[in-house]
Amino acid sequence: MNVDTFTASVQGPKNMREGKKNQDAILKRVWKSEWLVVVCDGMGSKPYASIGSYLACQAVYNAVHSSNFDIPEKELVKKLYQNWLSYLQKIRPKIKTKDAATTCLFAWGDHSGKTRLLQLGDGAIFYQDNTFGSIHKKSDEMFGNETTALGYSTQWSDWQYQELCLKAGSAIILMSDGISDDLDNPEEFMRFIQAKFSKTSPHQGKKYLTNELNHWQTPHHSDDKSIGIIIWNKK
Repeated sequence: MNVDTFTASVQGPKNMREGKKNQDAILKRVWKSEWLVVVCDGMGSKPYASIGSYLACQAVYNAVHSSNFDIPEKELVKKLYQNWLSYLQKIRPKIKTKDAATTCLFAWGDHSGKTRLLQLGDGAIFYQDNTFGSIHKKSDEMFGNETTALGYSTQWSDWQYQELCLKAGSAIILMSDGISDDLDNPEEFMRFIQAKFSKTSPHQGKKYLTNELNHWQTPHHSDDKSIGIIIWNKK
């Protein structure tokens, strides 16, 4: 497959100062004729946020890897949620799911360029195929204390879903809200990423991303930051 994937996740300055773990988790996999990139952001106020985000990545991978690519999206979400609950119970038998709450964003594609995007909670997914598009829902767009995350949400309606068919030069970016909330011009950011990473090796790309996230230019930033990039190079 002519698909390149890049991921990076760094600990936010606040968590570093307070001696906390990175609450985000990322995962990328390529196997046979399919690929997957996952970005999860554990809720920092929860005691097991880092566990919740890590296990969410594993839950998505195992749900996807054990399914046909055409599995209905509702069935896929149910499967990954059940995986997540099972993994939590094995590690922390008496855990309350809200104590491990996490967002969950992922892109799953096959050798033909067909791609499925799913998002629960904060953060954003930007994509460029024929046109620029996004899946982006901030907490302040919701009412009151409404929260969407694994550990809180049990309804399919809380998820956002999009299907794409990637072509040469197409790109997808998944990111936690530690990045997406600071972007003034997402389309310009997407153009920069496409140009930069279409000519970058996975090793160089990870090194570059890690350095940029560690030296994030937004003043007084404190959040953990995670990003996943997919570049489709098929001619």
